[in-house]
Amino acid sequence: MKALRKQEVTIQAANEFKVGDQIEVGKYTATCQKVTRKGALFLLDQYLDTAYQMNRKNTNKGGYEASDLRKELQKEEVLGIFSSVRSIMVPFKNGDLFRIPYAEEFFGDIDGYKSSGKKQWSLMKDRNNCIAIREGEFWEWGWLQNKVKSSSVHFAVVGEGAYADCGNASSLFGVRPVFWLG
Repeated sequence: MKALRKQEVTIQAANEFKVGDQIEVGKYTATCQKVTRKGALFLLDQYLDTAYQMNRKNTNKGGYEASDLRKELQKEEVLGIFSSVRSIMVPFKNGDLFRIPYAEEFFGDIDGYKSSGKKQWSLMKDRNNCIAIREGEFWEWGWLQNKVKSSSVHFAVVGEGAYADCGNASSLFGVRPVFWLG
């Protein structure tokens, strides 16, 4: 992603972010996708170094909210990566500091997936911004929150060619956390 401007993250600057701003978070970069009164919503530009399963059992029962992946993202192993911005992170409504993107935030309205009612992020209109890698890897698939309507085991994923697809909940795919700074 092309950065409009790179920002140092400080408590004073948290309310000055603009869509496209990039910050460093540990060894990763994150880009601001949206700004609201709540703060600035960021998405990691790369996948975390570890690929994760949505669920150990191959099911989408309970959706992302009940998933093993959601629990993994709240563990200290992941939280520690964000120590440089932790003091200004704002939790989501469910109390989590991280979530993964919805299909609509990447691709706009698409059929076949349980709708989240979310809007496409403006930077994702350039499909290249949907693609991510893990260090030392080629493009790979990455998890999205949406369940597939016609399946009891599939969740939405970002395909290697920047398109929406689906994958078995027990498959290992990349994870790009989304988080608020405020």
